[in-house]
Amino acid sequence: MTSGDSVRPAARSTSQPTAQSTTQPTSQPTSEPTAPPPTRRSAQRFARRLARRLAGALSARFARWAVALSPRRKWALFGCWFALDAVLALAPPVYWAAGDPRLQGGPGIPLSVCYFLALGAHISAGVVALYGVESARGEID
Repeated sequence: MTSGDSVRPAARSTSQPTAQSTTQPTSQPTSEPTAPPPTRRSAQRFARRLARRLAGALSARFARWAVALSPRRKWALFGCWFALDAVLALAPPVYWAAGDPRLQGGPGIPLSVCYFLALGAHISAGVVALYGVESARGEID
């Protein structure tokens, strides 16, 4: 054989299956790791990681919005929010209208109770949002 000759490997026949040796003991791990079946704990861990990733993206976007918000616009936004909450919480005609038996859809929780639960959630959301804005802007000691 000279240096100019090329060497080609012999072609394999695909019609004959190749036999694999089974001389390895079964106690040794195979070359391909197998994933354990998903457990409840691993599913919870995955959910927590996903929630942290989403919360990080949302909190970063919220922080950028909060820092870009001018003080005048911040007080106008949250002032209107809390003024609306005060009017809705302290206006008895709205509560009386929600308690009217003609407005009740059927058996269950009265509409007036749903009204105050929704109003409480709206007030709480406003407090948490204002805390988040002031925290992102560094206005909280």
